[in-house]
Amino acid sequence: MQESGFVSAPVFLLLLRRRMMNMKEQVFCLLAIGCSFSSCMGESGEWETYGSQAGVVHFIPEKVIQLRSGNQITSDDFQNQDVTEGDCCLVDFQINHSEQNRAEEGVYQVNMLNYQPVPDWPLLNYVDTAVAHRNESFLDFEVDATLYVDGHLFLFPEYRKHYRSQRDSFWMSYDPNLPVVTDEMTGRRCFQLYLRSTTWRIDYTDTVFTSSEITTQAFHIEEFVEKAKASGLITGDSLNFQLVYPEYFLSEDSSSYYWRTSDIYTIDLDKDWNTW
Repeated sequence: MQESGFVSAPVFLLLLRRRMMNMKEQVFCLLAIGCSFSSCMGESGEWETYGSQAGVVHFIPEKVIQLRSGNQITSDDFQNQDVTEGDCCLVDFQINHSEQNRAEEGVYQVNMLNYQPVPDWPLLNYVDTAVAHRNESFLDFEVDATLYVDGHLFLFPEYRKHYRSQRDSFWMSYDPNLPVVTDEMTGRRCFQLYLRSTTWRIDYTDTVFTSSEITTQAFHIEEFVEKAKASGLITGDSLNFQLVYPEYFLSEDSSSYYWRTSDIYTIDLDKDWNTW
């Protein structure tokens, strides 16, 4: 999979579809489309608008958001944003590429349009595929829309049906022994991460639900990446892995799952983004 500094087309379209569900947000989405793929000339230079960019908050050299490109963005208003170190987010912003908006090397002053917090889940260093949960949430997602940003894996899981009162937990895990498997379709060697989700709260009288609900989640997988790099099992500068997740119950008593394996996702370990 080829990576780019900003959000890929599949991710943008997934998030766009979610926003378009709300009629009040349709105008914003249409405007975002027009500016995300074109430049706008203003009196002070050339402005570009970017939507739904995945980022991680840092407090050094100041309060900034680090993007997938390696560049960091900030604004005067963001200095007053209620955030903590390591928070994950999706952000819409405008940037003027003139030199005056470059606060220092790699840090850019921008106009923040929207900041959306993203839940960030820790990585577990054990795998449990034996225990079945009756409240397991079964997900769909496009691996091509997955993003790796500053040690965090951003996923965009989609629920076939999601109730208004429903609240879910996620966890991702890996085998610290780092067994390597061979993908049957491509013959490529890769690692595996395990993804699960459960519904921890729901009002069973709730009849209001959304079909194809997309909920952005982030997972802190830096430990896995660093161990894989140090293992000597990686050839070249790419880290390949698959996501393994339950797709449905195999039995009526909900005691076992059918486990699905995703397509391969590749993290380019040495590529120097640092470009718009």
